[in-house]
Amino acid sequence: ANCAKDSALLKDKKIINLPNPIDTNVFKPINKQIAREILGLNPTKKIVTFGAIDATNTNRKGYGELKAALNKLDKKNIKLVVFGASSGENIEGIETIYLGHLYDDLTLRIVYSLSDAIVVPSKVESFGQVALESLSCGTPVIAFDTSGLKDIIDHKINGYLAKCYDIDDLANGIKWVLENDLADNP
Repeated sequence: ANCAKDSALLKDKKIINLPNPIDTNVFKPINKQIAREILGLNPTKKIVTFGAIDATNTNRKGYGELKAALNKLDKKNIKLVVFGASSGENIEGIETIYLGHLYDDLTLRIVYSLSDAIVVPSKVESFGQVALESLSCGTPVIAFDTSGLKDIIDHKINGYLAKCYDIDDLANGIKWVLENDLADNP
């Protein structure tokens, strides 16, 4: 909406921003500890989650940027959960769990709820479904300040918007969210 308002072609036109349709009766928080127990995950580490269709092989989804950002952090207390892929290049020093493709909303809800942060490092993201579903489950999102993600993430309120394609700022965002515990999970 802001880009349309700023454009020479549309600046004098009425702009309406329609919110994305996420069913908040389905996507809502589950207690973090219970969600972790359901999947048998260690509740003492911070869980950073990344997910997309063909998550580790689709360049525009940003798995390479996520790996580079995580390599800049103190990794000893981080666990990475990836959904949408069954394998990928691991990050040295970070235990990574690949969940494969998730086919139902309840499993997605559990994964969002057990996470301390969801990272959506997409280079282009028009809809941001993973980000919206995560936020509906009370879990903050770290993303680049681009595309549709800037419409749904409030910087340092429900997540972190890193400077576009800046790996250092993406790492800063992950660190900031993990240190500030923005999650709403009961």
